[in-house]
Amino acid sequence: MNEISDKEKIEKSIKIFYKTLLNREADIEGLNYYTTQVIENSLTLDEACDEIKNSPEASIVKMTKLTESAITFQSNYPKEEIKQNLEQNNTWYHTININGIQPKNTRTSSKYQMWVSQVIPYDLTGKNILDVGCADGFYSFLCEQRNANRILAIDYEGFDIQKKMSESEKEININNFELHKKFLDSKVEYRNLDVYDIDLINETFDFVLFFGVYYHLENLISALKKIYSVVNGSIFLAGHILESENPIMYYYDTSQTRDNPNWFSPIVASPQCLINIAKGICGFKNAELVDTMLIPCEKTYPHIFSGSKNDKIGLFKFSK
Repeated sequence: MNEISDKEKIEKSIKIFYKTLLNREADIEGLNYYTTQVIENSLTLDEACDEIKNSPEASIVKMTKLTESAITFQSNYPKEEIKQNLEQNNTWYHTININGIQPKNTRTSSKYQMWVSQVIPYDLTGKNILDVGCADGFYSFLCEQRNANRILAIDYEGFDIQKKMSESEKEININNFELHKKFLDSKVEYRNLDVYDIDLINETFDFVLFFGVYYHLENLISALKKIYSVVNGSIFLAGHILESENPIMYYYDTSQTRDNPNWFSPIVASPQCLINIAKGICGFKNAELVDTMLIPCEKTYPHIFSGSKNDKIGLFKFSK
């Protein structure tokens, strides 16, 4: 009787995993497989859940949900004026949809941005946010939409690789940010500030956004220590990672240029390396890898040891 009862409980849990993670009822084959694995102690329920969660089908379902949840920002400006301004610039980093209009030739897709955004709390009422490496400002404006109290967005000098850019290249993101800020009637504050100087801001923040930045830095530990000094709660980090369980880091020759086929960035670290740095060196109490995502590349970069043209992005949360 107990065996039947235990089996029913396990089956019920497996069915919930399928419904929650795959958005469908459990098929007989899958239900029987995972139930048997748990009964025979080959898997725990948590391990069965992780297998389903990390399956290709679950990834497709998750990305579909994220795409459907894409944000459309509202503006009081005429659509024609928004469209005309967006078309004047062919260089954009973020995909920002305003009144159904968005720029072309963006570096990051709406799907990717929503994947990153899953780590940001949905209710930011009363919270102060620092967006390090804000680019065109998508995450800053998203936090404003989620009712954040104050948002400070900084960029450029924190990207060591971009210190070598011309002044005209550096102006692009500033202009894009200010244009979006204008159309959204936003109160987000923008500063051209080096990440290594953020301790000079003389204020603290509940959350720090650190997306697409760490691998551009020549001194990651120094940058994270600076961020630690101004954050009260958590830092959310997203960036390229090495597909390794070992705490290792890959270093590129920073004398290489964008035209060099091996150019990527100064560093790429494994998840455990970033976690060790956050906890063991910078002082964060908790550090976790929240999620990973594969993205296609035009070529294979040296840090992708498998030789694949799919690079992996990691999404992290470091908390005090």
